[in-house]
Formats: sequence, C-alpha cells, structure tokens
Amino acid sequence: MSVLLATLAAWVPLHAQRVEDTLPRTHIVPAFGIRAGTPQKASVALGVLLGEDWQKNGREHSRNVALFAEPGIAGGRASLAYVEHGYGTFGSGYALAGTVLRTWEDPWTVKPNLTYVGGEVILWPIVFVGPRIGLLRAINTSRDRRWLVTFDLGIGL
Repeated sequence: MSVLLATLAAWVPLHAQRVEDTLPRTHIVPAFGIRAGTPQKASVALGVLLGEDWQKNGREHSRNVALFAEPGIAGGRASLAYVEHGYGTFGSGYALAGTVLRTWEDPWTVKPNLTYVGGEVILWPIVFVGPRIGLLRAINTSRDRRWLVTFDLGIGL
C-alpha cells in the first residue's frame, strides 16, 4: 500500500506541471473599440484581427495584423495595424497603424471634408485601455495646415 501511495505522490506533481506550447496557433477574431478624441469626437471601430500566439520561456507571445473601419461623429477612418499584445500581460500592448482619415460635419481642430493619410500608435498600458496618437498629412488641400496630430482615448482598437 505504501508503494502505491508513493507512486501516486510522485505521479501527480509530474503530470500537474504545465507543458510549454511553442507551436504557433493561428486565430482570426473580431476586433472592436470605442474612442473619444480629436478630430472625430467619438467613434466605434469594427474589424478583424488575424494572427498567431505561442509560448516561449514561460511567456506568451503574439503576432497580429488588424484591419478595421472606424465611423465617428465628425469623421471616419480605415486602418491596417500591426498589433502586439498578450493576454498573459493583463491586456497591455501596442499597435502601429497606417491610417486614412476623412472628416465630415464639424470635426475638432480641422475643417470638414478633408482626407488625411499617415501613421498612428495605439498604446494599451492595461486591459486594452489607452491613448492613440497619430501624425497625418492632408492629401486634398493646398491650405497652410497640411499636417494633423490626432489624439484620443479609448478601449480596444
């Protein structure tokens, strides 16, 4: 009987240990976000996130690409982004995006009916909540103000 108990005691910890999964797992998931800031005032982002996750040295890693559209009160944007985040890092991460922005109605800090292209950085310090900062250039104006710095806060993309 003691041999059986000793065998069980040795077997349980060995099988309870976590095995590292180093094989990348591909995923396609919906992506969304809610943001408030300049120049769109408020907006909702909807899109898709394609990527892969794996573990290495006890840490989770990911590589993702997101494509999303973001209609808002005073403008809309479409973006293609590289997204780096980890579920094991409590929702923190960042994204680098190429963006096209079109203003309408009464946008903050710029005139309506202008189109901008450029890059943006989205930061998520915790739980996918954080700022987005962008530098965009107007493509359909000869006015003095060709460059636009965007800033907003939100959750998600």
